[in-house]
Amino acid sequence: MVSLSQKAKQATNMTTLLNIDANAKTVKGQKLGFITAILYLAPYLSSGRNVCPMADIAKCHEGCLNTAGRGGIAKAGALIATDGGMLPDNTIQRARLKRTAMYWDDRTNFIHTLAREIAAFIKKAERLNLTPVIRLNGTSDIQWERGHEVLWNDWVHDSIFEAFPDVQFYDYTKLPARFARELPANYHLTLSNSEASPAYARKVQAAHRKHNASVVSVGSKEMYTAMVAAGGVDGDANDLRFLDPAGSMVWLKAKGKARKDTSGFVIR
Repeated sequence: MVSLSQKAKQATNMTTLLNIDANAKTVKGQKLGFITAILYLAPYLSSGRNVCPMADIAKCHEGCLNTAGRGGIAKAGALIATDGGMLPDNTIQRARLKRTAMYWDDRTNFIHTLAREIAAFIKKAERLNLTPVIRLNGTSDIQWERGHEVLWNDWVHDSIFEAFPDVQFYDYTKLPARFARELPANYHLTLSNSEASPAYARKVQAAHRKHNASVVSVGSKEMYTAMVAAGGVDGDANDLRFLDPAGSMVWLKAKGKARKDTSGFVIR
């Protein structure tokens, strides 16, 4: 019989869950004293099962960053066939597919492994004299504050946030309903806008009266500078959204496929 901890260790050996300062924007946070770990899953339906429930409405899957940078590079254009379509065949995409399969098929083991990695990440941050911060939805939009209990330190916690109350978690989301409930004190959400659906855009506008929102945009450098100068937040200066003033509108430059997006998700 294999214990839960042994299974978690085996799963961790197969593929780690958290990426630590794996992109240029999160690295910028180190200058401010933070180190960031992000969980990247196979987004939308790319694994065959949807981890981005608002994608059809917001159309964000069309300009998703999943295949930006190294995630979009494949030797000789090799592809992976999945239930959700085709992905570039590289170690990044294969790892994301493995994590997503583990999330759906072995949820208890997945969350226990996640907790173990968070504990190790905290120790790493301490050694580096940096503050650990975590994004659980790097390429997903899962409601981690609901239905994700974790057994940690011999205690069942309602969420990973409760298990690690001294760690700051943050995410972007396209689920306005999440703001209607009381979120954990150590979990900061920024609502991601999209003009692809007028009804959705109205919900974002209503929620933005009390909460921060972000916009992905394409335009000239002068236009972008003007938007920030008018009171917006430069979302590319760093990824530390929990530091933004309350009521902020965060401007993000379109990257990868998003530069050519015409669905309405990217503002032009």
